[in-house]
Amino acid sequence: MAEILDSTLREGEQTPLVNFTVEEKVEIARLLDAVGVEMIEAGDPSVSPKVFEAVRRIAGLGLKAEVVAHSLATRSGIEKAHAAGAARVAIFYPTSRIHLQNKLGKDEDAALQTITEHIRFARSLGLKVRYTPEDASRTDFDFLVRVCNAAIEAGADRISFADTLGVLRPHETYERVKALRARLLPCKMDLHCHNDFGLALANALEGLRAGADCIHTTVNGMGERAGIPDLAEAALALNRWLGVEHYDLRALPALSAYVERVSGFFVAPNKPVTGLNAFSHKSGVHTNGVLKDPRTYESVDPALLGRERRIVIDKYTGKKAVAARLEEYGLQVQPDELERIVEEIKTIGDERKILHDADILEIAEQVTGRRLDIFPRDINAIVMIAVESHVYTGAVVRRLKNLKYVFNVYEITGEQDIAAYIKVPTTLELNNFIEELRTMPGVKQTETRVVLKKHADNGF
Repeated sequence: MAEILDSTLREGEQTPLVNFTVEEKVEIARLLDAVGVEMIEAGDPSVSPKVFEAVRRIAGLGLKAEVVAHSLATRSGIEKAHAAGAARVAIFYPTSRIHLQNKLGKDEDAALQTITEHIRFARSLGLKVRYTPEDASRTDFDFLVRVCNAAIEAGADRISFADTLGVLRPHETYERVKALRARLLPCKMDLHCHNDFGLALANALEGLRAGADCIHTTVNGMGERAGIPDLAEAALALNRWLGVEHYDLRALPALSAYVERVSGFFVAPNKPVTGLNAFSHKSGVHTNGVLKDPRTYESVDPALLGRERRIVIDKYTGKKAVAARLEEYGLQVQPDELERIVEEIKTIGDERKILHDADILEIAEQVTGRRLDIFPRDINAIVMIAVESHVYTGAVVRRLKNLKYVFNVYEITGEQDIAAYIKVPTTLELNNFIEELRTMPGVKQTETRVVLKKHADNGF
């Protein structure tokens, strides 16, 4: 059965501009454990005191997942992994000539001695050991077999094949992993595939097909350069194609959103599984089909992942999608009215990038001549806004002051940076305002509090 090791707390934190606090790491570990990943790579305790503390805290949580500490092949690093309480240490050391000669100035025999010596030392401390031959995909194959078998003989029970630069294609990964698996002593094999050519998940799946046991992932595909396979994509792929059903797929969107918020590493709208548009439909042909039978344009039921289908209304939209949107608000229109509403949407859609539900309902009012009073009106709210750490708060304040419905803006201290007092005519407009606000550059997080108004008749 295929396994997942998630390395968000180690590889993921190596993403440029990303640094988690200890508490954030502990929460991420809890969320990963709730998904059901078999292993959590909690970090390299040698990096800093806070990383050590995070590994120690996570190792003491009593998670179902095995907690792994990362380490260079050094005694001090391995001792810190042991002191942090991790069940396993992942020792890495390069094996390609370009790394050995140009980075370390060592030959293959010296590298082999260093690797085996430190694996034996880790085992003497009672640690389980995974050995990673860094840059394995560019390593002379015969030496790769030699060094991996020496690592196993020294006490490693897992070998991690690392395509460190993401240079392999899927068929090459299959061939390389199959050949290595055939020549290895008994052990488990991990795959650490980088995404430099956008092939990390495809390579990982081919490696599993070739006989590997475990793939490495990060939440939202974070990591050095272009990152490694995304956890949500990998878990769905294993569920769909390999029959791995024990991961809680419905927990993935919330995990992705949490990591996005605390890392500042934003998910692209078109990202599979967790992206805003992953289950969105726009063109008339697509929306017509999916409203009749979702299987026409959805290979996966969004409910499987705790997601909902989203129909986008704009100039590409057909009558069925518009009628369905109006029906969501309990509105029914005549066929000729629907025809005119759609025509008006197409006309306005040629001039505007976004049409909100409020716009659609306003068009319906104009076409039908009926007031569609379906929402409470005249709402006051305070929107608390957290700004990205690298963004000047004043710049966001200036943008906010130019937004419709903003009455006052204040810079504040604490967990949030800005408080905006807004007045909107309906809850629909409030939702549209918040949606627009969240797309503003520099806005990291929002929290909305509706203001309860004072009533003259009772003095409240």
